[in-house]
Amino acid sequence: MKTVLRSRDTVAGMIDRRRTGLVLFFCITLVAAAAASADEDFELARKLVESGQILSLETILEKYSDSAPGKILEVEFEVEHGVPVYEIEWLAPDGHVSEWYIDAKNGERLEKGKD
Repeated sequence: MKTVLRSRDTVAGMIDRRRTGLVLFFCITLVAAAAASADEDFELARKLVESGQILSLETILEKYSDSAPGKILEVEFEVEHGVPVYEIEWLAPDGHVSEWYIDAKNGERLEKGKD
């Protein structure tokens, strides 16, 4: 028994599969790039801590342990406008999320934002 394929269905199916594949590939590429970038940032932070150019994350967290607004959700390390910065996202007991920007050289808070 022969199966008859309608060209319209076949082409549409192929386009949908290709589109889905491209979207999936794009998402995986973005996740991989973000992970690689984060690894590079923390590798830089480790080298700067070892050379004494910045404070360790542990030192920063100890400094703010009494005034911290809750649980840590995420920590990022970046160099922004030549300034090494720890970005710390907190979850307060009331459910609000705060993000603190800490100068990694001296441990001073640069700004505090609430989302």
